[in-house]
Amino acid sequence: MADNLYAISYDARRQLEHRIFIIVGIVVLVFAVVSLFMQFIFRPVRTLSDSMAPDIPNGSVELVTPLFTTPHRGDVVLVRGRNEQARPSFPVRFISRICRFITAQQWQPFKGDSPTGNQTVLRRIVALPGDTIYLNNYVLYVKPRGETHFLTEFELTESKYNVNISAVPVQWDFELGAKGSMEEVVLGENQYFVLGDNRNNSEDSRSAQVGLVTSDMIEGKVWFVLSPAKRRGFVRHG
Repeated sequence: MADNLYAISYDARRQLEHRIFIIVGIVVLVFAVVSLFMQFIFRPVRTLSDSMAPDIPNGSVELVTPLFTTPHRGDVVLVRGRNEQARPSFPVRFISRICRFITAQQWQPFKGDSPTGNQTVLRRIVALPGDTIYLNNYVLYVKPRGETHFLTEFELTESKYNVNISAVPVQWDFELGAKGSMEEVVLGENQYFVLGDNRNNSEDSRSAQVGLVTSDMIEGKVWFVLSPAKRRGFVRHG
């Protein structure tokens, strides 16, 4: 009788261990699939400024995808700061995410893969390599490579987007704050000029902190605004 009870107890324990193993395996598999999806397909990003208002307001959440080829005029992209380190390799990011997931974001093995370690910002590409550009009253004028005339940034994009340009005093110095004017510049190879849609309140290619952006600084293209609900929808690109 005692032997039978022991055998039943042993079988029950083995079944429990097997179920726990299956549950843990399913959790790890789901996490791996979600991580791969967020790494290679869509990555949620929260905007923490008004620099892309009105279309992308402060506090909104967007889906960013790295699945794009060449940046195009009018694209809204996720840009890594010039002074920030390059993103760690995928194995490092994957292991870090598992550790943060298990420890409720309390511990990670690699210092360089903090969720907020790279200061990335959303900006709109308004000029491409080879363009000649100048800025007047917060509007960019562009002469594409091989062309003879300047056009406004809005005339060169297929999909129209909204910008926010606040009125300034008559005697305002456009060199203060976010510059409203800029002399002619010719963009070199692999140089992109990016601006925030909120032209009076944006740190972008007008500042030394961001400057002209190269393709390796572009981490993804903004595809969809998830929240707030009144702004939910596809992002306007060129």
